[in-house]
Formats: sequence, C-alpha cells, structure tokens
Amino acid sequence: MPADTTAWEQALTQMEDDLDKHEEQVRLGEASLVPAWEPPEDLGPMPAQLAERATNLVRRIGLLTTFVQFQLTAAENDLKHLAQHPGGRATGNKAIAMYLDASV
Repeated sequence: MPADTTAWEQALTQMEDDLDKHEEQVRLGEASLVPAWEPPEDLGPMPAQLAERATNLVRRIGLLTTFVQFQLTAAENDLKHLAQHPGGRATGNKAIAMYLDASV
C-alpha cells in the first residue's frame, strides 16, 4: 500500500473510532462536544479507492447529527411545556435511540 493510502487508512480508522465513541455517548445520554477533525499535514489527496469509505463516514455523521437535533428539539419542547404549565408534568416525550443504523 502506498504511503498516502496508508495515511488515509489510518485517518479514516481514527475518524470511525471517534464516531463509534460519540454514537455510544449519545445512546447513553452522555454526549459531549465533538471537536473538529484536523487532518494530518502530510495527508495529501484521498485515494479514489477510499472514497466510498469516506462517503459512508459522512453519512453516519449526518445520521448522528440529525438524531441529536431531533433530541434537542424534543428537549426544547419539553422545557417550553414545563414553562407554560408550572408545577405540571413533562410532555411524557420518551424519545430515545433504540437503534442507530450506522451501516448506511
């Protein structure tokens, strides 16, 4: 494997491992801020044979982002409901991830 392919393989593996951790944190309700990815300076152009793997990673990130946005909206709605009905109960929204399909 040429050096540039090896560097990209390692970078993609690191990104996948980081995403696995963040997906698990979201499932457990322990999510934290995800730092921006900083590519190694010597990474160079992505080899064409790794494009599908990178595309799948981008799709997984999009799915996780959409799910987190949904959860934030649900929490915001619950807070609004509680503010409008002091002393009342929450909306009962029990939206949780039962399965996050990361194979897309």
